[in-house]
Amino acid sequence: MTQTPTWDGLRQALERQRQALTAEIGGYPPPIPACDAQFNHLLEQRRLVSAELKRLARASGDGMAVAEFLATAPGDAGDLYARM
Repeated sequence: MTQTPTWDGLRQALERQRQALTAEIGGYPPPIPACDAQFNHLLEQRRLVSAELKRLARASGDGMAVAEFLATAPGDAGDLYARM
């Protein structure tokens, strides 16, 4: 990201990611449970996006700055924001 986004911009980008992941998971061929690495990765990405949406709601309600929110993202969430 070149400039700091707004809370609404972040929320919308995360929601778009969650919707895209849900659509991809929905169209995925039936996996062998716990044996399909790509399917498990999609599930983990969707879980991570959902967790970040919850963290965003708390942070924006607490008055945290967007830049601080991004700087304190958990290590596994860095890829989410790199794709925005």
